[in-house]
Amino acid sequence: MKALFFILVLFLVSVFPAYAADTSQVDETRQVRIAELYSDLESYDVTLYSNHPEEDLTLEVSLVRPDRGNEEVIATQTFPTGSFPANTRVMKVGFWNIRNAERGAYTLRARLLDQKKVLSESEYDFVYGSNSASRLQVDDLVPNSEGITVALSPNQASLFDIEYMLVDGHDVLYSTKTEKGSLTSVPEAFSVSWGTLLENNKEYTGRVKIQVYSPDRGFIASAENFTAVDDAEITDIYEDETGASATVLGRSQVPFEGNLVFSAYELQENSGNGSSVFVESVREKVPVLLTDDDETVEVAWTERLTAGVYRLEIELVGNNGDVIERRETIIESDLSAPNASEAVPGSGNESSGENDENGIPGFSVAFGVAGLAVALALFKKLH
Repeated sequence: MKALFFILVLFLVSVFPAYAADTSQVDETRQVRIAELYSDLESYDVTLYSNHPEEDLTLEVSLVRPDRGNEEVIATQTFPTGSFPANTRVMKVGFWNIRNAERGAYTLRARLLDQKKVLSESEYDFVYGSNSASRLQVDDLVPNSEGITVALSPNQASLFDIEYMLVDGHDVLYSTKTEKGSLTSVPEAFSVSWGTLLENNKEYTGRVKIQVYSPDRGFIASAENFTAVDDAEITDIYEDETGASATVLGRSQVPFEGNLVFSAYELQENSGNGSSVFVESVREKVPVLLTDDDETVEVAWTERLTAGVYRLEIELVGNNGDVIERRETIIESDLSAPNASEAVPGSGNESSGENDENGIPGFSVAFGVAGLAVALALFKKLH
């Protein structure tokens, strides 16, 4: 009995330390951290990194101002990070709404939490209202459904990187970077197109983050909201008495799924007021377009337009049924209208020669020649 008890004790002692060691090893292999921080009094960004796929984490961000040795928490934001893949730097963006901001030092404090356990924390210090002028100045920022444009002015000749971001809430949907841009003395605009699809009538934020190489590789950030809409334009049209066509160019990352409407109106010569009479309208779907895509749409009139002058109206209709663009031009037709005595092609009344009461012309002559040949052959046979 004592021997059995001794063996049981040895088993427990050997198993539990090994289990504890395995658990510790699993924890050590998970490396999730806050890799980078930036903030000013308008916006901030937090870059996360993990060597394992992560989900259901929480990011807590606070804007703090030291006040004579005491900390004043000006604002705090807490939000879920969602899921993000392993070995990938993932940026989360937020925006402050600080009124009557005071000059001085501020601190961005960020904590990454799993439930209530702190996985990583970091701080970023910055100064608002410093007298030291930056080498660059953002004059204007215009994001839209195509992309984003930023106008920069140099206070000194500068080299810099620009990171362009498309932001939805706290998520960066798309980002791209232009490296080693330069300005000497003249302002210049820098632009990129969004490399992702947008949703129609949805609000996004366009943001730029500019890093100046010298003297201290400082940052400048700016952001503007915009509402994404489908957009396109008519770049070329063609028309005649048989039909019409229009070339449409996409001008948005919202997929354009609209229509073209071609309408013909005959102008009244003697009306004196430029009035017209509706003739025909044809509606044709435009192939799906994105920025810089173009397609040509052709339509044919049910019947050719007879001699006269016509007004052609072309409407480009958007996804929601709104008219994005309207173009007008003139069609001149010199095609005579068929009269009642003329046969209509395809009606069965066509003639291939001169008709008379005896039927197809030339038929009786051919019949007579054939009869004469038969008679001659018969005569030769008898004699």
